[in-house]
Amino acid sequence: MKHKINFKYIMMTKRNFIHTFPVLFILTIFVSCNQPTKTLEIPVKIENTMKSVSLWNVLTPIEPQELLASIERVNVAIDSIGYPDAGYKLWQLKSDTLMNSRFMVEGYWPDQDGYNTIHDNEIYKTAMESEEQIWNRVEMIQYNRYTKVVQK
Repeated sequence: MKHKINFKYIMMTKRNFIHTFPVLFILTIFVSCNQPTKTLEIPVKIENTMKSVSLWNVLTPIEPQELLASIERVNVAIDSIGYPDAGYKLWQLKSDTLMNSRFMVEGYWPDQDGYNTIHDNEIYKTAMESEEQIWNRVEMIQYNRYTKVVQK
């Protein structure tokens, strides 16, 4: 059995498509342009004007990566308090004359008020307490805080 093709219907459908497509295209463009746009929020970088430096001797052998992982966990806590540009960095002493491993921990703080806010926050305190086992394997031998000298 042969099917009869209805050319009149096909031509009518094609004509409707040709007339409808530009209208739908313009309508789509119009609707997409009227959508509210998200504004890009650029985080404000706070200049750190205070630094803390502590020197550590190793009491019990410890891998630098263990200390670094501990510092990174504390830095996550500091970030969650709202200070993404503050926190700690770990440095290892490289010396030909000293046999013991030594470390320096450098802290970066926006200012004294920011330092106090961070160190008084329960999130920070909890993070530091959870890292005690690691830091009990080293001994702090010196601690100093410095403020940036600025032109007045």
